[in-house]
Amino acid sequence: MKKILPAAIIGFAGILLLTGCGNKKADMQDKTTANPNATKLNHLLSPATAKVPEDSQTTTDNQLYSQFYKSKGQWYWKLSSKQAGTIDNSKIKSLSATDQKDVYNFSMVSNQRKSYTLKFNWINGGHQAYTVNASYHHVNSNFILADANTDTDWQTGAPQAVQGTWATDFVNNSGSDAQKLPYTKQFLNITSSAISSFTNEYDTNHRLYNSDTIAKASNVSYKQTGDDTYVLKAYGNDQTPIVYNISVQSNNQIEVNGLTSGSLTMSKSATTEPTTGSQTASSQSPSTTSGSTANQAATTTNHLTDQQVVNWIWPYVKAKYPNMAVDSTDFTYMPQMRNGQLYVNVLENHNSQAFKKSGVDTGTNPQVASFRVTASGALEQMDATTGDWAVVSNSYGG
Repeated sequence: MKKILPAAIIGFAGILLLTGCGNKKADMQDKTTANPNATKLNHLLSPATAKVPEDSQTTTDNQLYSQFYKSKGQWYWKLSSKQAGTIDNSKIKSLSATDQKDVYNFSMVSNQRKSYTLKFNWINGGHQAYTVNASYHHVNSNFILADANTDTDWQTGAPQAVQGTWATDFVNNSGSDAQKLPYTKQFLNITSSAISSFTNEYDTNHRLYNSDTIAKASNVSYKQTGDDTYVLKAYGNDQTPIVYNISVQSNNQIEVNGLTSGSLTMSKSATTEPTTGSQTASSQSPSTTSGSTANQAATTTNHLTDQQVVNWIWPYVKAKYPNMAVDSTDFTYMPQMRNGQLYVNVLENHNSQAFKKSGVDTGTNPQVASFRVTASGALEQMDATTGDWAVVSNSYGG
């Protein structure tokens, strides 16, 4: 006998069924919206959507092309070559951090349904070039975004407009030493053949305590991408490209992308701090709370402000130009801490009026001299021929 359910029960069951489906759909939407992987992938890959050829330093006869793209909310990686066309069009399932900063492992599924891992990182923290390592496709290559534009060739060297020593102003330190050393400065030195950069950490009185080398590379070349805008690349010992996008704002100021994750405004002079008599070298190091008087004196004497360093070494620099009217501002200074000693490279600023009037060859090496302040508080100068160091002053005169 056929049993007929009351209408009220059917209605109630229908409500339960509809409510259950609605909750399930809502849960799925919430998970998709709150998926941290999707947000992280958007941030990492949005700048990498151009089809880019493999860097010429790592390419083989069968040049590869890399492209990340997003379709219907899903990120993909397309690998192709001139000879084979499309090699793979893999789906990115997820990502995970590695023990290396800014390096991520992507969980991939190829168009042949093969699961594999792809290692990805933006070189030097900027969005100018990236590395892809995927053993499944035997790929371990660098890709420079500027190579997506094939209308412009790379030119050997660096343009004169960006050559020199550049530095940011003092900015707040975001590192682990921020409490003791609240300020940092970024330095970038560009010559026709090499690029180097480092970060200095300073105490509350702008005295230098630490330096951290970021990049040192040679074999420089560039592309001009617009009026006063250039992309520079150079290579470290492992042939990884260091890439910067530089916009020239004036003779003494540039904007740099690629040195950090954001853009930096940098000035030609490495000593933006004015000379002040109130800043002395006699305060105690923030990390020194005890010890002998001799050790305290040594620690504090070699921790000077940038301007105090310039004041100390300037007479020895000026003595090298007996027949030329030069001022300390006609030079740039690169102070850096290494092994507890303060090193300073001094370079001619060929854009200064003094050197322009002298008719200096802007293609010559701008290096003038190298100094260091020892752990005992003495100022030494390096012999450019032998590399030996000799004391030129036993103490800072203030």
